[in-house]
Amino acid sequence: MSACAATSSDGGLRLRQRRHRRPTAAPHGRARRPLRIVAAILALVLPVANSAEAPKLAFEYSPESDLYNQGKAVEYFEEKFYRDHKTWALDDLTLQEVDVLRSRALTEPVLALAAAQVLYMFAWFRPAGQMIRSNIVAAAQMFERSIEVGGCDPVLPSEVWVESACDIRWGMSALLYQWLGETEGDDTVQQEAFAQRADLLLQGLTQHPRFSRVRDKWKSPYHINFNSLRFPDAPSRPLWDASKVPLAMWLEQNHHIFKAELEPLIFDPRNIFEQLRRADGSKECLATPGGWDTVRIVRYGHWYDAFCQLAPQTCELLASRPEISNCSFVNANYQVLYPNSHLKPHFGNAPRLAAHLPVLAPEPLRASMTVGGEQTLWVEGKVVVFDDTFPHAVSHWGTAPRYVLNIWFCHPCDENNAHMQTCPEA
Repeated sequence: MSACAATSSDGGLRLRQRRHRRPTAAPHGRARRPLRIVAAILALVLPVANSAEAPKLAFEYSPESDLYNQGKAVEYFEEKFYRDHKTWALDDLTLQEVDVLRSRALTEPVLALAAAQVLYMFAWFRPAGQMIRSNIVAAAQMFERSIEVGGCDPVLPSEVWVESACDIRWGMSALLYQWLGETEGDDTVQQEAFAQRADLLLQGLTQHPRFSRVRDKWKSPYHINFNSLRFPDAPSRPLWDASKVPLAMWLEQNHHIFKAELEPLIFDPRNIFEQLRRADGSKECLATPGGWDTVRIVRYGHWYDAFCQLAPQTCELLASRPEISNCSFVNANYQVLYPNSHLKPHFGNAPRLAAHLPVLAPEPLRASMTVGGEQTLWVEGKVVVFDDTFPHAVSHWGTAPRYVLNIWFCHPCDENNAHMQTCPEA
């Protein structure tokens, strides 16, 4: 199962394929200022395409539907990305195919969303782990270019806006430009250019009425979060106080049990943890190649029987919690982050929160996560509760792997599941 998309770290929303359809146009005479601004920016930042005959693409595409095209492109490159069961990455020859897609998107905007997704999902890193910064810049530009193609104007009805993936087009371009500005180095002019573009795109996103109750709170792309759209009157924060979350306290109390069952899976000479990972087929595309592994425990109500046979107490304990067992979209996984690995900035899906219990984290000051612009460290046995619908990214500078029990659980303010939690007032 693939668990990679522009908006999620662990199995979130992938842009849905749609039948060939021209983007919805705004009614005549209605304001289209955000799209005019985007068009002006693109004229400045996108390179001029060569007028020579364009190289052919290796997948079928539509001259009308960019959502269809992104589906076909992701399908094609995904197969190549996951070819090596361990080091997921595109080889140099396939990266050249990505360059062809990017080049074609310059002259055929209906391919911009496809190029953006492929560049972000599969072409961020080289196989040896080096970041391809030019591809990250191109991904930001292509997400931005796709805004106009998708007709993502503030006058769109909310249903059409969501169906057209306008949140993703505006939000991902803003997030990537923000990240680029912060990682640019000593070029202050380029830093400011990226930051200004990120701010402009955030303003464009929040002009839609769907964001009317949160636009004054979102001062940075790092403040974008989808739980606040579901629960606009509830507290919204990147990091939650674990001492006030019953599930977090319970996880800490049972840390010793989880650790006692995990260690034999890791240290057995047969490498049982790796066997479980391969047998389940979980796939990720957010990390440095070979830098992050996931073993499922339960996903959307389906328990991984092979894991539960080897770690029965872990499964029994997790199944006893209503925040997990009564949550229709629950996920619980063991995730291992290897030294010198990074996870690119990404969003999760609402409505949920995430709890990280570091079961094995021997270097508490060598691995960190940034959520909504706030940084936290993993300390073995201490739970981190966070809203993963905020942008978040991860880095590990240590020398030993870090094993975390990662749980998505019902948001306390969710009224559609019997999770037995109380929605906080502050």
